[in-house]
Amino acid sequence: MEKKLPDILTAQNAFKNLLDIEYEFVLGRKNKNVSLKVEFHKAHFFHIAGLQHLTDLPRLKLLTESVYNLLESGGISASYIESSRNYDSIKERISLLPKLEQIFDSNDTVFKYNPALQAFSVIQAEFLLKNEIEKMPIFVFLSKNKNGKYFCKSFFPDKRKDYSEGQTKWTVLFKKKILKSENKETVLHRHRNF
Repeated sequence: MEKKLPDILTAQNAFKNLLDIEYEFVLGRKNKNVSLKVEFHKAHFFHIAGLQHLTDLPRLKLLTESVYNLLESGGISASYIESSRNYDSIKERISLLPKLEQIFDSNDTVFKYNPALQAFSVIQAEFLLKNEIEKMPIFVFLSKNKNGKYFCKSFFPDKRKDYSEGQTKWTVLFKKKILKSENKETVLHRHRNF
């Protein structure tokens, strides 16, 4: 029987696949269209996995990409991550992180995100994707890089708060997935009016 990897390493292995993927969305609302390209980098894993909440682990106070590389090489162990007194607060997020690609593949609910409408949240982002996995609402927040492309700023499940409440919903007119190493494009969604 194959030995199951600890959740943080399973999450990182799944995230590694996303490093070779870019998504392109065309969103529409009231005769206005916007295009977004979403990319993934090693440095993004730190916040997506919620490792910033493990404030009692001094080895995580490195550059975010360094933490990713040390996890990958075994320089930081899964047991070290799990030893944090705050680990339980991110455990569910980490266990769902391997489904992030599936969330991007299937998602068709996108909101223009206005943080001012969510007084309880400190998240600064421009778009919000809302999904559901196993009856658990999942929220994915997108922000723009300096290069004009978007990245996944945060990702987590939350049954207590609906971050989409009051936000402006946009229609996904078109979405494609690009496998960069093979220069292969797959259309995931095309709206009947696009």
